[in-house]
Amino acid sequence: MTSAAAPPVDGTAGAARRRGPDAVRAPRLPPDPLPAWPLLTMLWGFPVMWLLGVTVVPGAVTLALVMLGFLLTRRCAIWVPGVGAIVGLCLWMLASSVMIDTGPRLLGFAFRLAIMAFVAIAFVYAVAARTRLTRARIVHGLTFLWFFVIVGGLLGMLLPETRLTTPVGMLLPGSIAENSYVRDLFFPPFAEVQHPWGAPEAFVRPSAPFPYANSWGVAILVLTPVALACFLSTRSLLLRAVILLGAGVMVVPAMATSNRGMFAALALAGGYVLVRYALRDRAAPVLALAVLGLLAGGVLLWQGLLTQFEVRQEYGQSNGARFTLYAETLQRTLQSPLLGYGAPRPSAEQALSVGTQGYVWTLMFSFGFVGLGLFLLFLWGSTWRTRACRDDVDVALHATLVVSSLAIVVYGLDIVQLLAIALVAAVLLRRRYGLDADD
Repeated sequence: MTSAAAPPVDGTAGAARRRGPDAVRAPRLPPDPLPAWPLLTMLWGFPVMWLLGVTVVPGAVTLALVMLGFLLTRRCAIWVPGVGAIVGLCLWMLASSVMIDTGPRLLGFAFRLAIMAFVAIAFVYAVAARTRLTRARIVHGLTFLWFFVIVGGLLGMLLPETRLTTPVGMLLPGSIAENSYVRDLFFPPFAEVQHPWGAPEAFVRPSAPFPYANSWGVAILVLTPVALACFLSTRSLLLRAVILLGAGVMVVPAMATSNRGMFAALALAGGYVLVRYALRDRAAPVLALAVLGLLAGGVLLWQGLLTQFEVRQEYGQSNGARFTLYAETLQRTLQSPLLGYGAPRPSAEQALSVGTQGYVWTLMFSFGFVGLGLFLLFLWGSTWRTRACRDDVDVALHATLVVSSLAIVVYGLDIVQLLAIALVAAVLLRRRYGLDADD
C-alpha cells in the first residue's frame, strides 16, 4: 500500500505552492489499473438492486469482494488518513460479535457489518482509483441517487400503504421473514403511516427507498450538497435545469416528512456554503444561493411548514422520551464500554430499542466507545483535514461532511448515506493530498 505522505518528488513543489499553504505535496504515483465499474454499479444500479432486494446481500457484498480482489491483486491501494480508522472499525465490529446473544440480533449484526465493510472497501477503492473514478464521475453518480431518493419520496406520497415485495424477500424462510427488522429491509414500505393517539389524522411520511422516513431525510441532507456540486461543475444546461427541477420537487415529500432535523441541517449546509463562498469573494454564487434560500423559505412557510411541525410535535414522540433513551443507552454502555452489545436491545423503560435514534448511539451501544471513537476519527478527522477546499465544488462537497458530522447524533445512517459520506471524503482527501487525476 502506498502512503500519501511519501516524500515529495521533483516537480511537485510548484504545484503545492499554487494550491496554498495547507496543500500536501504528493508522491509521483503511476496511473492506477483499477476499473470504475464496481463502484459505479452500486451508484447507477441502486434502483434495480432495491427493486430486487439485493442492495446489501448479495449486491454490496459481491461488489465489495470484487473491489477487494482488485486492490489485493493489483497492489495499488493508497494509505490516506482515515483508512486505518474505518478498517479498524470493521475489525472491532467483528470483535463485538461475541456479545450477540440471539439469532435475530446476530442477523442484524451481520447486516450492519456487511454495510460497513462495503463502505470501508469502497472508500479505499475510491481513493486508489483516482484516474478512472474522477470527482465528476462520483459526483454524477451520487446526484443520480439524489434524484432516485426524490422519486422514492413521491412514491411514498402516492402509494403510502404499499410495501415493495422483493424477489429475495420471497425466498427467505418464514421464520426469518417474520422478523420486523428483516421485513422492513426486504419488504420495505413506501411510507411510514403513523396513527398517534389523539391526532386529527394519520401522518403519512414518505420513506422509499428506505424503510424509515428519517432515513429518507438523512439521504436528502447528505446528497443535496452533492447535487449542488454537480450543478456547479457541469457545463450541461439541461442537467442544471433538471437539478433545479429536482430541488423544487423535493420540497413536496420533504414537507410531508415533517422532519425538523432535516430542514435544520439543510439550512445549516446552505449557510455553511454561503459563508465559505463569501469568504472566497464569490459574489455570484452568494447572491444566487441567498435568493434561492429566501424563496425556498418563503414557499415552505406559505405552505404551512411551521404548522406541520407543531402538530407533529404535539402528537409525535417527545424530546423527553428521546433524551431518556439516550441516558439509558449511556448507562448500559458503561457496563460494557469496550465491546458494547453487538446490536441494539429493547429498552427497560419504553417501547424503543436502546442503541437507536442516532448513529452515534448505535455505534456506542453496539460496539462500545472504541467503535464509536473509530468512526468519529474517520468522519470528523476527514472533515477537519479537508477544510481547505480548493474550489466552489469542493466547498459544496465539504458541506456533506459538515452536516453529517452533526446529524449522526440524532439520525441513523443506511448504506446510501454511509456510502455518500465515504465517497465524498475519498474525493476531498485525494485532492487534499494531491492524488486526484486533475492535480
